[in-house]
Amino acid sequence: MRDRTGSSEPAGAEPPLYHRIVGVLSAEISEGSLERGTRLLESRVATRFGVSRAPARQALAELAAGGFVVQARAPSRGYVVAAPPEPREDTGATAPAAPVSFETRPTWQRIYSEAEEAITSRIAFGDWRVIETALGSHFGVSRTVAREVLARLQSRGLVMHEGKRWIAPQLSDRRVHELYELRAILEPAALESAAAGIPPSELDRMIGSLRAAMKDAPTAEGLDGLERELHLDLIGQCTNGMLRQTMLQTQSLLLAHRFFYRFTADMYPIEPFLGEHLDVVEHLRQGRLSESQHALRAHLTASSERAVERIANVRGLVRLDPISFLEPIPEGSGD
Repeated sequence: MRDRTGSSEPAGAEPPLYHRIVGVLSAEISEGSLERGTRLLESRVATRFGVSRAPARQALAELAAGGFVVQARAPSRGYVVAAPPEPREDTGATAPAAPVSFETRPTWQRIYSEAEEAITSRIAFGDWRVIETALGSHFGVSRTVAREVLARLQSRGLVMHEGKRWIAPQLSDRRVHELYELRAILEPAALESAAAGIPPSELDRMIGSLRAAMKDAPTAEGLDGLERELHLDLIGQCTNGMLRQTMLQTQSLLLAHRFFYRFTADMYPIEPFLGEHLDVVEHLRQGRLSESQHALRAHLTASSERAVERIANVRGLVRLDPISFLEPIPEGSGD
């Protein structure tokens, strides 16, 4: 089974960065905010959009092919804005009806999900070295952006910085048990902090969703969504900021389950966590906080063994394609 994250353009992915740069600049030229004669340098385009020079260079070449810019005359460098051409069907450089605004969404956000998925789909199989320069090259972004992505991955417990290297540690049996032990300490405390501010209507909606899921087996995406409703959305309403930040470090398991459910959603006739979540939420709805916390601890303890079993099944089912920025670390190498 091939992993879609190994593809250069996975299904549903956003357009390549250079296409999106073309869309923004061609729109600005067409509407006149980039005036005729304005000089565009590769380095400045890269800086503006937070990308490396490669997609900036490709975007300028595309704009030149579409007649939006022309090569600057020697000794000047770069390109200059030409009069906007009439839209043509044979060029991808025509101005879009609704141009993308790069300024409203940082570059790291546009690539984070794909980087996260590449890691969460592989940490069941071993330890990985995350190569910073290759990460930037793979997505066509600067090293600054690549480092921001790595910092975000680190904050969620998916990677760690060891010396000069970034490592994505394996979800070994020991690590799984340790993460669940930590969650069983943190999440009940966070639930107590959050409880008073949770609207009864939200709890009623969750109870309805869980009961419906127990009657009609949800998809892998549905299971992932129900996991997140309790462990992220509900418990995440904890008012203790330091506790919320600490819980983020335990999320590698929760994030990886999104991948695991694709291949193990049929492990049980009825997914056991559904009834366990229902106990947690029903106790909370009835004002029984202590019982809700106890049910949450019991759920996390039971989930630990199920996660180990689920990961073992995934290892036997899935074969992943190589990806440029993740290098497997041989077992016992001490790397």
